[in-house]
Amino acid sequence: MSEMKIFGVGDLFVAKRLPQKGYCGCDEIKDLMGSHDACFGNLETTVHDNEGYPSAFPGGGYAMANPAILGDLKEMGFNVLNIANNHALDYCQKGLEATIRNLKNAGMIYVGAGSNLAEASLPKYVECREGRVAFIGVTSSYHDTDAAGPQGGIVPGRPGINPLRRIEYYEVTEENFQALSKVAEETNMNDGYKWAIANGYRKESEGISLRELKFVKGQCNRRVNHPLPADMERVKNAIQEASVQADCVVVSFHSHQMSGSADKPAPFIVEFCHACIDAGANVIFGHGAHELRGLEIYKNAPIFYGLNTYIMHNEMQEVEPFEFYERVGQEPSKYDYVGLGMNLRSKGGTRGLCADHKAWESVAASVCMKDHEVKEVRVWPLSLEFEKSRAQRGWPVIDKTGKILDNFCKLSNNQYGTQFELADGYAKVIL
Repeated sequence: MSEMKIFGVGDLFVAKRLPQKGYCGCDEIKDLMGSHDACFGNLETTVHDNEGYPSAFPGGGYAMANPAILGDLKEMGFNVLNIANNHALDYCQKGLEATIRNLKNAGMIYVGAGSNLAEASLPKYVECREGRVAFIGVTSSYHDTDAAGPQGGIVPGRPGINPLRRIEYYEVTEENFQALSKVAEETNMNDGYKWAIANGYRKESEGISLRELKFVKGQCNRRVNHPLPADMERVKNAIQEASVQADCVVVSFHSHQMSGSADKPAPFIVEFCHACIDAGANVIFGHGAHELRGLEIYKNAPIFYGLNTYIMHNEMQEVEPFEFYERVGQEPSKYDYVGLGMNLRSKGGTRGLCADHKAWESVAASVCMKDHEVKEVRVWPLSLEFEKSRAQRGWPVIDKTGKILDNFCKLSNNQYGTQFELADGYAKVIL
C-alpha cells in the first residue's frame, strides 16, 4: 500500500461565508489541505435555516450557520466532519435532523451523531486514492438530553450525539467526609434521593451524594473519574469494526473537561484515548477546550488532546433566540441585534473567548500512514489573527512567527515527553 495523508484540525465555529475571492493566507491553507487525502474538522455549529427550536440547555450559546457554509468548507478541502459536540443540539432534535439532512445534501461525510445511538456510534469512511480511512466521533461535553438513545422494539431511538459519559466521584479524608455528611443531613438536600432509593427508582451506592456530586472516604482529597464502561465498550466495538474495514482508524473526541488547568485533559479522557489505541485506533484528534493541549505519542500513535479552534466566528451569528438577549440583559427594543448582544456578553470585548488570545492560536495535524502504521507526524502552527477586528479575524492562516509552534512543542514535551524536529514552518514529531 502507498502512503495516505490525513489532515486534522479542531473546532470549526463557522458562522459566515468564505469570501468569494478568499482572504489573505487562504491559498496557502488550501494548498496544505489539498496535499492530503482525508481532511477532518469538528463542526461546532448547527447548519440549517432556523428550522429547530432553541434548546433550554444550549452548549454555552446558540450556534447556527447557513447551509451554504458546507460548500465553503468543501472548497477549503474538508471531506469529513465530526458533529458530536456541545452545540450539536442548540436547536434540539429538529435542528440536529436538519443539520444532518444538509450535510447529506452537500455530500459531506459526518460522524458522531444520528437518528439513534447505533447510528451516532457508527464509523464512517473516506475513500482515498491509496486506501481507506475510518472516522469515529464522540463527545464528553453535552447536556444529558443531547445524548442519542438506543433503538428498541416498537419505540424508536432518540436523535442525538454519541456520548462519552464518565463515572466521577470525590475522594475526601474522614474529617471532610463527616463534615459533608452533616451538611447533607441537616439541609435535607438528599431527601429526594432517599425516597427514590426506598421506592426502587434509584440504586443505593457507597459514600454520600450532595445532589449530583458523590463523595467517598479516602486518604486524600481528590477528584476521580473514569470513562463509563458501556460507552467505552461501544466505542471499542466501533474501532474493531473499522479496523477490519479500513486501513486507518481515526477517533475524534470533543471535551471541555480539564485537570487543574485548561491545557490538561481530565484523567478519564487520557484513559479513553489509551483504550482506543489499545483497541486498534491509529490516530486521535481532540478538540473542544478552545485552548491548545499537548500531543502524546502512545504506542506509536499520535493523541492530539486539543488542536484548538480552526475557524472562530462565535460572535458573528446572524440570529439569536429570545433567551440569549434575556440572558445578556439586552433592552427589548434591541432584540434581534446580535452584535449589540455579543458586546453585552463580553463586556465590550473584555471577557470570554473574544478576549483570550490563546483561543485564537491552534495547530493542524498531518499524519502519514503506510501499511496500517503511522510513519510521520507533522504539526503546522495556525493563527486566527486575534489582533484584527471582529469582522476580519477568525479565518486560519499559517503562523510565521514561530511562537505558536514553540509553545505547542514545549507543552507537549513537558506533559508527555514528545520530541520534535523543527523544519521550514512546521515541526516533525520524532517517533
